[in-house]
Amino acid sequence: MSQVSYAIQDLNSTINQFESNVDVHVNNIRQSSINVEQATKEIYDQISKFREDMEHGEQSQLAHENIIRIDQIIKEQFSNYETIRRTVMGVVRDFDINLVRNSTIQELSEELWMTSSRYWLSYALIAITAWVNNYPDVAKSALAEGGRKDAIKTTLFFTLFNLRFDRTEVAKKWFYEYLKTLDPTMLQQESAVMLHAFLDGIFGKDRELEQAVVDVIDQWISIINEDAAICEELVASYETYLANINPHKSFDYVSILQYCVNSAEMSKSYLEVSKYDTILQLLKELDVDAVEQNDSNYKERVDAVLINLMSNFDEEERELRNEQEYFNLIVRNDGVVEKAEAQYEAEMALQNEHFNIGKQMISWAIYDETANSRVRKFAFQNTKEWFKTALDKFAIRIEQEFPIEYSLAIDTWTGTSNGNDQAELTENMKNYYETNKFQNMFVNSLNIVAAIIIIASIALAFVTPYSLVATAVAGIFLGYRCYKAIKEYPKRVEAALNALIQTLTEIGDFRQYFEDNSKKKDAVLSETEFI
Repeated sequence: MSQVSYAIQDLNSTINQFESNVDVHVNNIRQSSINVEQATKEIYDQISKFREDMEHGEQSQLAHENIIRIDQIIKEQFSNYETIRRTVMGVVRDFDINLVRNSTIQELSEELWMTSSRYWLSYALIAITAWVNNYPDVAKSALAEGGRKDAIKTTLFFTLFNLRFDRTEVAKKWFYEYLKTLDPTMLQQESAVMLHAFLDGIFGKDRELEQAVVDVIDQWISIINEDAAICEELVASYETYLANINPHKSFDYVSILQYCVNSAEMSKSYLEVSKYDTILQLLKELDVDAVEQNDSNYKERVDAVLINLMSNFDEEERELRNEQEYFNLIVRNDGVVEKAEAQYEAEMALQNEHFNIGKQMISWAIYDETANSRVRKFAFQNTKEWFKTALDKFAIRIEQEFPIEYSLAIDTWTGTSNGNDQAELTENMKNYYETNKFQNMFVNSLNIVAAIIIIASIALAFVTPYSLVATAVAGIFLGYRCYKAIKEYPKRVEAALNALIQTLTEIGDFRQYFEDNSKKKDAVLSETEFI
């Protein structure tokens, strides 16, 4: 057998022996791999968050641009509608002071009709001016055509118009026509205007008319209270609202995010319980004092209701406004499209062309920030029992989802905390670092590679003496790393202990935050009772 063969044989023997030794430390190597994977995950999470922030910022910018774009489209396509609205109110108010000639008003109304003949209000304007100028046939034709364009708005408009000028008997006839258009289980948006008028005391000048309105509203509320399916829908609608609330809070517990394996669960609980502040703010917005009702401001109140009615957009205009609202939601949710879409879907589910009074009241109460505050308050008052049911379900759910154990991974140590065991975990970590001192200091990928090189180069010294150079280099490298590990080990242990203490402190703060904010449910219920 040649010298080379002997060398190879010896090398094989050495390698086999080394493999046996390596097997002893396989678990330690796996642990090192886990640490590498953890570090990689943290880097990946940071990169992912940066990317998400960039995407959210881009979505917010695009939403702003689309809001401006839709504004321009609305101005181009429906500017005449807005002109008609202003003109109608100008004509109504001119009847009080008679500054404009009737012939001038007639000419203007005809001109506006020519540009917006699809719009129901243009026919109402023609009818008003024809009535003033004593053209009964023209007025009758305009009223008929306006009714065909939008019967509900036309009848309600002339109810309010005649009330404004103390034409009570005529107003009652129009109102009874309006009632014929209503299906209590399939109401339209304009019913909010009627409710607005009622709450403003506009029907109060005539006891018979006011009682007719009261009967209608009582009928609506009776439908809510007696229909189990509607009750379930109401609770579900409020549940959806609570689920989609954006509390505008950030989970900023740095150590928890870095060292808690289940930090995502904790973040979710944090954001959910933070919603109570948002709910309280909504309820405070609903609890407002009503405008004093008296004869001196009667016409002013009627005018406000008329403007409200005319501002209930027609189908084409509403579609654009809804699209604009979608982009507004993206902005309000800081570019998080998923949240915006969920909220938008919930709003649209309540804004169908026809829907029951229960859903309409919820829409007024919690979604329609432009609605009159008295309408919103009234709507909430009559649906708050189902809100309270939804709130109870919400509170139970977030309590059940609250994490009571916290998985920790700090350096090479792992453990589980219940939030009240700092002393035990600190002692456990100290024992771990003392018991596993050797493997923590010396057993890692780089040291193992250096050892392999040393052994292999010694074995190859029988073949070439130059391999001893590699032995020397690897030995120096390994020796330096071992020396550094021994010197820095106490600092490493101290850093891990500090990280543990900081993490447990944050867990305590998180648990206290959840407990304190959970108690705000009682404040929400208390605020609810006084609305």
